[in-house]
Amino acid sequence: MNPPLTAAVTLKNFMKYLKNYEQAEILEYKNIYFLGLDAQKVETNMIHGYNSGYDDEKGDYKLVTGDHIGYRYEIKKNLGKGSFG
Repeated sequence: MNPPLTAAVTLKNFMKYLKNYEQAEILEYKNIYFLGLDAQKVETNMIHGYNSGYDDEKGDYKLVTGDHIGYRYEIKKNLGKGSFG
């Protein structure tokens, strides 16, 4: 299957590889280009933690090489540190 895929097609074919949060979140996206299936993804806790576990105690996003951003972009490597707003 070549991207982009719809969320429905993606869930049908890749649901068992997605984290619970991703299975719900992916429905908000029209086109799916990248899933980061080989990444060691962040385990989330939707009740506790900073940004449900996606941020550290400083509020910085925890980057995971090989993961996706918005099901469109792949995180290839960390280039340094910084903040954004």
